[in-house]
Amino acid sequence: MHKLADQTPVIGATGVSLPYEVRVNPHLEVLHEECEIWARDMGMLRTAPSLPEGVWKPDRLRMIAVPELAAKIAPDAKAADFVLINHALVWIFAYDDYFTSAFKKHHDRKGGWEYARRLCTFIQPDPGHPIPEPTDAVERGLADLWPRLAQGRSFSWRRDFSQAIHEFLTGAALELENICDDRVPDLIEFIGLRRRTFAGGTGACFAAMATGAEIPETLRETEVVTSLLDAFIDVMALGNEAVSYEMEINDEGEINNLMLVLRDIFGGGLEQAHKIATGLIEDRVRRFDQLVEVKLPQIAAEVRLSPSEIEQMRVWVRGAQSYLSGLYDWYDNTPRYRGNFHGA
Repeated sequence: MHKLADQTPVIGATGVSLPYEVRVNPHLEVLHEECEIWARDMGMLRTAPSLPEGVWKPDRLRMIAVPELAAKIAPDAKAADFVLINHALVWIFAYDDYFTSAFKKHHDRKGGWEYARRLCTFIQPDPGHPIPEPTDAVERGLADLWPRLAQGRSFSWRRDFSQAIHEFLTGAALELENICDDRVPDLIEFIGLRRRTFAGGTGACFAAMATGAEIPETLRETEVVTSLLDAFIDVMALGNEAVSYEMEINDEGEINNLMLVLRDIFGGGLEQAHKIATGLIEDRVRRFDQLVEVKLPQIAAEVRLSPSEIEQMRVWVRGAQSYLSGLYDWYDNTPRYRGNFHGA
């Protein structure tokens, strides 16, 4: 087992203070009951008679606090999109937890790859693409979710979201490879892997859903926006590493965690690894801000963005900042990473 030598108490907070306001969507209260109803209808809860195996017991779903997460990362989303974001987050957690219990814990490399690849067929940029008959709660959830998410979205949005989910699905299988080989990835490999396994690309899509503003097509393939999205996803994903350490390493037998990666590079224990991770996150926040404040105005002038496109980009950036501040507030407060989450 790759555990740190210094088994100090769990770090229950990211230790990072983001320079963006935390706001809460006013529709939060409608989600608490609705969240559980959808999960039960999909068969994700173990009380569901149609699929008694499920993914979680109801209290475990409540511990994740998905409605609170949705309300904080999408404070400006209208009610209908807010419900969809909530369902998408429930599904993301369901896949993550199911894949861990069904394949990672059993070192089932072959089964994990087969499952991930099959799920990829459930989501394509064209929501009318034929899909297999769902056979479990996770497949049923994606089959139900994707047509509703895709309806009325631009092709670029559908392409980006489906690509992010494909990377998320297969990224879990790549993590499984490391677990089966008892191999902690190096830092460069880990960053690339974490961008995939965090479903990082969905963050940009959720920010667009919440604000009604997409990144203008003129900017999508520029180096500035590519770097901006990389920094955005890195801040999203790396903040999870310290708060999830206890659950991943001690409860799940995970090996793909930044704390372990940094231990292999620098030695030392959890406190030192957390300090280095905090520095990495803060560097990525500064890079995100520098791109927003300096590079985006420069590239906007170079490509002659219209006033409406400039406003669209500004609104999306504000949505991305709200996403990050809300995510980190959730990291610091959710019960998901406290105690033996998978114990029941």
